Amino acid sequence: MRGPARGAADLDWKRYPYVPDWGDPRQFSFPAVDGFQPALGMSTYFVDGFLRGRSSGRLYAFMVIFTDMRVVRRMFRAAFYTFALYDCDAHRYGTYTDFDLPRPARLWRRPKIEAAAAGHLALRYAAPAGSSSWEAQREANGVLRPFAWTLELQGIDHHNDRMALTLDVDAMRPPAPLGGRELGGEMMFLGAERTYSYFQSGLQMRGHLEWGGQAENVEGDTGWIDRQWAVDDFTVHQDWRSTRYRNEWRVMQFDNGWDMSCFHQYHRHRRNAVVPWSGISAQGPGPEFDLRATHRVELTTPEFIRSPGIVRSPMMITDGPRYFPHRYRLRAPEWEMDVQAEPLVDAPAHRLPIEYWTGPVRISGTVFGQPVNGLGFDERSCPRVRGFEVAEALRLTAEHLPDVDDDVRRMLAYRAWEVEALCLRGDPRAATAHLRAHVQPLVDRLPDSARAGIAALAADLLGILIGRFPKGP
Repeated sequence: MRGPARGAADLDWKRYPYVPDWGDPRQFSFPAVDGFQPALGMSTYFVDGFLRGRSSGRLYAFMVIFTDMRVVRRMFRAAFYTFALYDCDAHRYGTYTDFDLPRPARLWRRPKIEAAAAGHLALRYAAPAGSSSWEAQREANGVLRPFAWTLELQGIDHHNDRMALTLDVDAMRPPAPLGGRELGGEMMFLGAERTYSYFQSGLQMRGHLEWGGQAENVEGDTGWIDRQWAVDDFTVHQDWRSTRYRNEWRVMQFDNGWDMSCFHQYHRHRRNAVVPWSGISAQGPGPEFDLRATHRVELTTPEFIRSPGIVRSPMMITDGPRYFPHRYRLRAPEWEMDVQAEPLVDAPAHRLPIEYWTGPVRISGTVFGQPVNGLGFDERSCPRVRGFEVAEALRLTAEHLPDVDDDVRRMLAYRAWEVEALCLRGDPRAATAHLRAHVQPLVDRLPDSARAGIAALAADLLGILIGRFPKGP
């Protein structure tokens, strides 16, 4: 957990109304920014955090998403709610999602999601597992408490265990814009020219957790609120299966007081070209709460992990093998930043409309040239399913194989790169022949400790190339 928070007397920003000195004040005025805005095509409300069990001492994490959309030229309202709990010590998780899909007007019914207040946050979702809410707190006299909320979350996880979390949340840091002062919280997202986004970290949390028959009081001070909204909905610049744009998002909260959001957006129809906004948005420690941003980011993925397929999305790109980044290394040279993340839960898939993984990580490295440690979340929605993508995953995995002779590792990575090039040429027969002739013999000669994971990758790549699995777009 993080160090002690500053006292309330130091928080001169903590008042309503609050208009920050960045961004468009018509968009970023608090608390109205989080209230109901029926003209919007899309609003997302996201919270994650780390909690310590007061009786067990266990480290838990949680994540919740409320999404409210108006689709098909705003004729229909659609929504979904996702809630997940993670036991970071046992390396396990549970997840729950409920959808409220649009229906024809003649089948009118009350929406499951209700954003009841225009001037402040008052969000409710009526799921079959129970009603969940995220609402602004009030003082005894009825006045809103600035930047303080109550979360009441319910679900039944994919193991059929009951989940419930009630938290009082009090923010100890002001809202910060995606893209720093330069963009002021206005970014491109999924091809749309204008989406608004801010984050708020430094959350003091106290409450009660129930999961799988266990119950205890919990508390924590490492949490993250993330908000996005736009006039257009998510689907405007996507195809019907959302195969055009996908993203990865990494939240990092360090013990030196710097909190960071790293976004990567990919145009899948252009060989996963990285498109804006992609970069790091950061907020420093108080009382200054310095804001910074950079798009000059170097991302390395040393290992990929195969989706076990237990939690499935309604609109997956393919039923074949799906690989996601497992660990990552992130560098921002101008900030003297070089950090690595270790997952606390493997393969944390959630039943969003598209393939979607997010879960807690432990982070270590350097920021501004000084050693740091921290906690964060790693979100991934861009699975590697096509031949060239899985060949790239094979190449990157080979480059970072532990306990393997340098010459063998380099040659295996190079041969995988050749297969990747043949896939990009659109020649699966040549790629298959090259894989069998030059990659498989090198894989077979690897020591047992290094062979298992990369052998499965090579076998899946072969299956994709010879058409054993459905072809992903």
